Amino acid sequence: MKQVFANPEGMLRQRWQAAFPEAVALALPWSEQFAPRITADTLLWLACPGNLDTVRDTLARALAAGSRVVVMSATPSETQAFEALNAGAAGYCHLEAVPEQLREIALVVGHGGLWMPPGLLQRLLALSLRTAPAPSIQPAAALEELTAREREVAAQVALGASNSEIADTLGITGRTVKAHLTAIFAKLGVRDRVQLALAMRGAADPNATS
Repeated sequence: MKQVFANPEGMLRQRWQAAFPEAVALALPWSEQFAPRITADTLLWLACPGNLDTVRDTLARALAAGSRVVVMSATPSETQAFEALNAGAAGYCHLEAVPEQLREIALVVGHGGLWMPPGLLQRLLALSLRTAPAPSIQPAAALEELTAREREVAAQVALGASNSEIADTLGITGRTVKAHLTAIFAKLGVRDRVQLALAMRGAADPNATS
């Protein structure tokens, strides 16, 4: 996907360019310069220096053009994160996210997944595990597809653990955790950690409905 960063200055920050050397920058608010850049194969990184209302129009226009959007907040909060996701954003992160995390977010969002801060993810997982139906994956088949280590990683995700927490718990590197998650997502046909957690719930208890 093409990486486009939109901020009031219309300039690429060093860490954004380090993550995506081919990225381009656009100046907020939305103007005619956006139209040729924001398409279905674009991931728009939308800098939100304050209230989400300051970028809501750009978010809506980008979504209407078929682009996926990640809101980057200068002052992240759970309230704003839920607001951004409810408005259609596929991701929410800190404006100062490091290049490695930006690339990880792009990978997840580019594959149709959802990205959010670990704390918010844990809360959403807790809510989803109580209220949402698990993906339609046959429990036995799901577990058989995974290696023993992949099942351990998946179980940690189901508990809401972050990559670094999984690495510490299992005594492996963060890079290895990411490699396992990529394999797990492909084998189970899930797009993100929320779907993985729901799938693991279904595998553990195929009769669970709440």
